[in-house]
Amino acid sequence: MKGQFTILGTSSAIPTKERNHPAIYFQYGGEALLFDCGEGTQRQIQLAELSFFKINRIFITHLHGDHVLGLPGLLQTLDFHEKENIKIFGPVGVKELVELSTTRCFYINTEKLKVEVFEFEETNTLFEVCKGENYTIKGVFLNHNVPCIGFSFEENPRFKFDKKKVKSLGLKAHHFKELEKKEFTTVGGKIFKKEELGSWQKGFKWCYITDTYYSENIFLLTKDADYVIIECTYFNEDELAERAKHLSFNIFRKKIYPVFQEQGVKKIILTHFSRRYKDLTPFEEAIKKYRMENVVLARDLLNFTF
Repeated sequence: MKGQFTILGTSSAIPTKERNHPAIYFQYGGEALLFDCGEGTQRQIQLAELSFFKINRIFITHLHGDHVLGLPGLLQTLDFHEKENIKIFGPVGVKELVELSTTRCFYINTEKLKVEVFEFEETNTLFEVCKGENYTIKGVFLNHNVPCIGFSFEENPRFKFDKKKVKSLGLKAHHFKELEKKEFTTVGGKIFKKEELGSWQKGFKWCYITDTYYSENIFLLTKDADYVIIECTYFNEDELAERAKHLSFNIFRKKIYPVFQEQGVKKIILTHFSRRYKDLTPFEEAIKKYRMENVVLARDLLNFTF
């Protein structure tokens, strides 16, 4: 296992008894990334037995309350826990929200807790949000009624050696060090390039897409993704979905799912359900009816490992 992610909330604008506001806790190595921070996120983190302190970066999709109202309280908790720094990424406006939270609401000691905020202006192209030790976070603006970013986590490609070739050549530790440094090594007087001894393999890819109506920009993020978490606020209220700039299951099934299949998306998780659906049975039955074997419904505190 390289990492895991936990869906902390699956409701939309208003939480329910069963569904909290949106947030996803993503763990990779010893680091935790938080995507969105709706009201109640801190409690969900504790219920999932996760750590506040491991969160190093927070990614905010947009500035609607159900996605950000948990942020001020979380920053206060990180301050109480003597966290030294946190980085926050989001659309224009998130910096003002953080400033209000840290100077007008909780008076967080920003000399002790360094909060760095990175804002992105709306564009129609895929862009790099940030880089980690072995991954890149990318973003694309979606089709909502305020600027809203969809995010992807993309693990760096990794080189896998061909075991049979390595064994036949009798490669030792110093050969691998040379391959890492120079991209070639010498065995028995013959030069072998690294690409002759194996191949590069795609790293893990994960996407988070909410809130949005249909947009071609979605597909800039999702090609060859291992997991895509995507909103499905309504079931068959297509006109309401268009007005509110959200997706319905109908729109997802007809216009998005076929493209995901062409793109090689492996697993799709639907989330961000309207509170009008106390029972998600219609969604479950439709998934079975249309034989969408790689589609599942999100539940609060549902955990996936990779």
